[in-house]
Amino acid sequence: MAKRIAVSNLNARSIDIINTIRANASAQYQQNVPAITDDLDIPKVGEALYGYPVAANEFLTALINQIALVRIKSALFNNAYAELKKGYLEFGETVEEVFVAITKAREFSAEKAESREFKRSLPDVKSAFHLMNWRVQYPITIQQEDLRRAFQSADGVTDLIAQIIGAVMTAAEYDEYLLFKYLIIKGIANGKLYPVSVNVTADIKNAAKAFRGTSNSLTFMNTKYNETGVHTTSSKEDQYIFMDAQFNANYDVDVLASAFNMDKATFSGHLKLIDSFTEFDNDRFDEIRANSDMIEEVTADELELMKGVVAILVDKEWFQVYDNLTLMTDKQVSSGVYWNYFYNVWKTVDTSPFSNAVVFIDSASDVIETPVELKFVVASKVETEDGKIAVTLEPNSTIADLYRSKYKFVQNYSCTTYGVAVHPYGALIFNDPSLKPDVECDLYDAVYINDAFDVTQAVVGNTVTFFKQ
Repeated sequence: MAKRIAVSNLNARSIDIINTIRANASAQYQQNVPAITDDLDIPKVGEALYGYPVAANEFLTALINQIALVRIKSALFNNAYAELKKGYLEFGETVEEVFVAITKAREFSAEKAESREFKRSLPDVKSAFHLMNWRVQYPITIQQEDLRRAFQSADGVTDLIAQIIGAVMTAAEYDEYLLFKYLIIKGIANGKLYPVSVNVTADIKNAAKAFRGTSNSLTFMNTKYNETGVHTTSSKEDQYIFMDAQFNANYDVDVLASAFNMDKATFSGHLKLIDSFTEFDNDRFDEIRANSDMIEEVTADELELMKGVVAILVDKEWFQVYDNLTLMTDKQVSSGVYWNYFYNVWKTVDTSPFSNAVVFIDSASDVIETPVELKFVVASKVETEDGKIAVTLEPNSTIADLYRSKYKFVQNYSCTTYGVAVHPYGALIFNDPSLKPDVECDLYDAVYINDAFDVTQAVVGNTVTFFKQ
């Protein structure tokens, strides 16, 4: 089970840290390193450590393990997106997210009671697995000279701790920020967020109206605002809005808070700013991409798609981000008189397919406009001995990634009448291939039809076009 790590502050003075390390050190360390009672005696400890490498190594190890690492772990949740992380997983690499769908009603019938009495009514349970998929390492070197300087002033040891923490935490927190941004960009590009058109060109106030209306809609049971189409809601308290820093400058916090029916203080915690939706620091992960499959490049086409994005509104459960491991390891390099430390960070970074997520897109952008036609490729065709024909249709490359996972083939009246079984993702079975039904494919609120679909003429590799109604 994930747990939160308590935030702690480093209030101890250098002299307290030095004496605490000595009190928990080996007898040999205590014999060679004196206890001190005054800040003026701190250099005496430095002299002892500087001339005794074994004790210096023990001091640094204790400093990292007992103090620096505690501060690092505490800082895991001291970042802009702290509320959206789910906690620290001490054991296991996989998180199973379980969603139990609401029960469907049936008519009451006394006549059917006998047959129903002991019949099992199993719940509709859906699950998604989130795997540990981020394992990186941050190296830092502490030289003998760094250790010597730590004992030249009253704040030297605490400054050394700050140096160690700052070197790894600034990097780790920035990368974590990029991972959240990565989930947002990839989520939008892959159609995981429901698009809402906003005419901000005509009037910037239209965005606040769209935020209010959508926020209100999320509090009601609905299926269209989440990736898998389950019945779910998002209370106001669970809603978070991410907004471009420049676009946010157009709005007073009071106006936005009013749009979400929250007081200013409460809303401020639910507003998260992003530097820009259209930029991503791909260079940061060049080495990782070259040597592992933990992260993909954010493409130029995806960033072009982001140009129309005004903001996103998500349920707090949409982000499935966990810390699996934060471990500092060390190695003394005697030949170089320095110590190498390696800060290892493992995470689970994913999104929930069952949680509401909405992207607001400027109507002046062509991103939100559903295309006038959808093209699919005949991926397979199988004819059975009894005369049935089964075909599968896959999206043509001309279908934008924004729509790639949101289209659904529909078991409409025409297909049902003509005995055609339709799978939502493009598998069609024709019991009587001579009949030509109107095959329907829906994309968000738009309906596309291929009139009089002739399966006998379908050829693998050929394109089938559906026209917007």
